[in-house]
Amino acid sequence: MRLTKYFLCALLVLAIAGTALAEPEFKGSYLMATASATGNYYNFGSALSSVVNNVTGANLTVTSTGGSTENARLLGDGENEFAMIQSDVYSYARTGIELFAGDPIPNLQAITACYPEMVQIVVRKDSGIESVSDMKGKNVCVGAVGSGYEVAARQILGAYGMTYDDINETFADQATAKNGVQDGTFDAMFLCSGYPNANVMELSLSKKINVLSIDPEHLEVLLKQYPFYSAFTTETDEYTLGHPITSVAVKCMLICLDTFSEDSIYALTKAIYENLGAIQEINAKANYMSLESALSGIPSALHPGARKYYEEKGIVIPDHLK
Repeated sequence: MRLTKYFLCALLVLAIAGTALAEPEFKGSYLMATASATGNYYNFGSALSSVVNNVTGANLTVTSTGGSTENARLLGDGENEFAMIQSDVYSYARTGIELFAGDPIPNLQAITACYPEMVQIVVRKDSGIESVSDMKGKNVCVGAVGSGYEVAARQILGAYGMTYDDINETFADQATAKNGVQDGTFDAMFLCSGYPNANVMELSLSKKINVLSIDPEHLEVLLKQYPFYSAFTTETDEYTLGHPITSVAVKCMLICLDTFSEDSIYALTKAIYENLGAIQEINAKANYMSLESALSGIPSALHPGARKYYEEKGIVIPDHLK
């Protein structure tokens, strides 16, 4: 009898130890909102989810959506659990301003920054626009109503002391804007995208466009006023302009609902960063990712599970994310 007691106690101790040492897991079936099925978000999200699913056994499925603004609302309504989203739109959603004025979505949390999306200001060479300040009186497509980059257009114009009253603005999607620049309807267009952008690549073949840089003085104004922006300078000449482009960029982020446990998002974050090479092999945008840049551009509300993983890896967590 005594031996049986000892044996049962030993089994109990081993079971408790095994439970304590159990590795956190990311399991279950979830939807991740991205953007159009031909866009960067969808392709990048597909690469990330395929690796995560292979490593963890989860079923993280990408969905085609209208982009960042819709993604925030999909999560807010509980229709998706994860999303790719621009850092500026994420900030607007959580604080209830701009596109979400009076209707905040506070139940969003950040997991990681992914890659930069540069605000690109495309102008026709025959427009006479060599700086944002030259846009006065010009026909400018500022982006689709409700898009993050339409807000960026207003912010950049504002940094130069201008408003829509100073230009002839048109609200339209990126494809319409590209066609308008191509046929002369628009002198300029704003867009926000990973570099290079397919529409700008197509326009550049004509050799009739330029992409403006934001000068250091106005770049500093934007960076001070809007913490979700970072400076971005192109290192290659994909548009064959003969010069680099310097502008502001937001970050493509991976976010989730705040209902996930610390263990679950810890395991997901670990799966991403300990298999980053596999994601990079599928999608080149992942080359921008590293542990050192994982928090770059995230404006608020880091999920505790992600924070735990980064702290274990020696990443210093900024005060605004603690």
